[in-house]
Amino acid sequence: MIAAMGSEDEETEHELRAAGNLPDADLDIAHLALMLALRDRPGIPLAPYRDHLAELVAVAGDALRDTPSLLPCSVAAGALAGVLAGTYRYLGDTETYDDPRNANIAHVIDRRKGLPVTLGILYLHVASKLGLELAGLNFPGHFVLRLRCADEALVIDPFNGGQPLSAADLLALLRSVEGPQARLTPEACEAVGTRDILLRLENNILGRAIRANDFARARDVVMRMIWLAPQRAGLRFELGRLEVHAGHMGAAADAFATCIDLASGLGENRIAGMAEEALRRLKSKLN
Repeated sequence: MIAAMGSEDEETEHELRAAGNLPDADLDIAHLALMLALRDRPGIPLAPYRDHLAELVAVAGDALRDTPSLLPCSVAAGALAGVLAGTYRYLGDTETYDDPRNANIAHVIDRRKGLPVTLGILYLHVASKLGLELAGLNFPGHFVLRLRCADEALVIDPFNGGQPLSAADLLALLRSVEGPQARLTPEACEAVGTRDILLRLENNILGRAIRANDFARARDVVMRMIWLAPQRAGLRFELGRLEVHAGHMGAAADAFATCIDLASGLGENRIAGMAEEALRRLKSKLN
């Protein structure tokens, strides 16, 4: 059993590392979400989950019937919501929002409820297979999706049954997260890629681990984020901080040094400066 578990861990690590070297357009969001889920639920059979994902696509395809990309946004969005939130009852977990199962796609499929981002991944998976132009947005605090059809666009909320959101709705949602003075900016409505959505998913788990002072778990989560996004300098800085907390000073120094190299190459001077200062302080303690 131990050998089998080790083999499974190696396989998921290999899949996530391989994804880290692929362009965003080549990433399969549902497959990678399952790989991440398997890291936290080792030993679960993936075939039933893959079958369910295929079933969602088939049922949604039947509901849309005509060429989906040519339909009005309201019709396409209504069909998606009708299948995911209606037929299959995928809704946001409003009662136990911080339940860690809400950030695991396998648990979400089992329970039919989750976070905005995990539910959004299901919408994105179905839409991509049916040729719909659906994208996640860089909206703070609450993940939302934008559907484009012909010359129109519609923002939908996967957490609340796929309901459409107006600009006024988005502003109200933003202010519920950031306070009454928040303003809706173009940056909040920019589309983000698959890699960023998966990192956002994992960041939910990371935040909960840190708040629970479970720094070993936090380190594991940051490592899988690095596998997915090896060029993100900020993740190396976070890894360095966690290694310091664990007393792994050599590993921390390596993480900060890698962060400096990556950040400098990308022109991210603030992060590079932070890592340089952290490395300087670390070396002063070791000497």
